[in-house]
Amino acid sequence: MLTNKKIDGAKPALKPYKLSDAHGLYIHILPSGSKSWRFNYTSDGKNKTKTFGQYPTIGVADARLMLNAFKLELAQGIKEASISFDTLTREWLIHKRTGPAKQQQQVEYRLNEFVIPHIGNRTIDSLKRADFVQVVQRIQDRGTIESAHRVGAHLRQIMDYAVDLGKIESHSASGLSRVLKNPKVKHMNCIAVEEAGELFKAINNYPEPMVKLGLILAALLFVRTNELRYMQWNEIVDENIWVIPESRMKMKKPHVVPLSNYALQNLKELSVYTGEYDYVFQSAIRRNKPISENTLLFALYRLGYNGRMTVHGFRALASTVLNSESPFSHDVIERQLAHKETDQVRAAYNRAEYLTERIKLMDWWSEKVQKWMQSP
Repeated sequence: MLTNKKIDGAKPALKPYKLSDAHGLYIHILPSGSKSWRFNYTSDGKNKTKTFGQYPTIGVADARLMLNAFKLELAQGIKEASISFDTLTREWLIHKRTGPAKQQQQVEYRLNEFVIPHIGNRTIDSLKRADFVQVVQRIQDRGTIESAHRVGAHLRQIMDYAVDLGKIESHSASGLSRVLKNPKVKHMNCIAVEEAGELFKAINNYPEPMVKLGLILAALLFVRTNELRYMQWNEIVDENIWVIPESRMKMKKPHVVPLSNYALQNLKELSVYTGEYDYVFQSAIRRNKPISENTLLFALYRLGYNGRMTVHGFRALASTVLNSESPFSHDVIERQLAHKETDQVRAAYNRAEYLTERIKLMDWWSEKVQKWMQSP
């Protein structure tokens, strides 16, 4: 049987797994570190999963009591009433309360402005494909195509959450981008490859050690800005692998970032400053918070690259060089960039197949960055 100590000691893995308690109760652990109490059962000839809540909000003793109460309801033939979309949305917003506060406020604003007034009072099991399509197309008709795409993603995530909780078996809110126009692509400023040597020479001479190390790691790892800012020391597993939890990933899937020897060297230097904190890039002025989203960007400005280079630009630089100069296939490069794979069968195959190649890719890229750093 489970104890709080055993659950506390359970670390996230690359794939979800469970720890069994007794009488069918178990803890479901996601790669993001989220831990929830679950129970599998059969009702009306269908396999279902009941979720009792998140650990440690719900402790071992409470979860067992909730299981007993639920089994009694099943025995008495009591069925759960379907909840409203508004209620589900509030639960989901609390569940997803991670990452930058500004981003959370934007998500909540979109849902309150564009969604809740139209389908908030509907029960989630009554919502059809046409209801979701009308919501996103109504936003598009206002001329805000990008917001329509973002709301479409929120709708899918909220209804996925309902499925995960066992409140519904399936939903029709996936793939809403198919009924929308393509948003305009925004290109981030990035230097030409020929200018990389000068840029890295300037970075190497940056006077603030922590910021300098941050810029080097931004280049070496070429992840998105918030994925890097919120990096935590406990996300580094097996000494040379960094696993970004799904909650911080644009595609909402955990992302594996192999760490080269040079990356590990820079992280070791950085640990002198922030090793005692949770965040690798711990803010010097805000307790238990990472550096601001503009810290590294403004450092590039001070180096004379305002309007010419951004932190996100390191992704573009890596993509350009890897696709034009490296021996690695386009599929391997795209997987390391964490871009979306449109073919689901191919995506599943690639996630399993490409890790060895991606380790080699990150080593190759690391050597390239080091040469630029050492350029005369």
